[in-house]
Amino acid sequence: GGGLDNIWKYLYMGVNRTNYVIDNVRKMLPAAKTPESLANLEAVIGEARLLRGMCYFRLIAMYGDVPYIGNIVYDNSEVASISRTPIAEVKDSIYADFTYAAEKLPSKASAIGRAAKPAALAFRGKLNLYWACWNKFGWPELDTFTPSESEAEAAYAAAANDFRSVIDDF
Repeated sequence: GGGLDNIWKYLYMGVNRTNYVIDNVRKMLPAAKTPESLANLEAVIGEARLLRGMCYFRLIAMYGDVPYIGNIVYDNSEVASISRTPIAEVKDSIYADFTYAAEKLPSKASAIGRAAKPAALAFRGKLNLYWACWNKFGWPELDTFTPSESEAEAAYAAAANDFRSVIDDF
């Protein structure tokens, strides 16, 4: 079981680090002197939100309902008694992170190792595919999840649109 504990710990370390970047770069936005510098700062936030979404995506895929933390945690006592957030709410937050990233990241990565819009769209599409499958086929291990055929169909359509957008960008 130690491996799963480590996955949980490392994913939440990633969440906390991305929250740190997001909060601190947001403080820099008002000081941006040019539209280019503002766009660069927003792209940094976009990359951080993409990474945070990826961490939470892995968490809900493995554990279902998980605690959602959208701010910097300075001490364990701040989260010692936090409860799990329903998977649908966490999914909506992940979707918002991927959407922000798709809107703010450049169409082509500025350097090797940097994220771009197609990555955000691809992850948003993947999230939609997972959500569609969970809603179509159910998730018996998660008793707090109620499948919905209409949500499945909408998620399949959204995933197809995201993948079309990725292909169109190439």
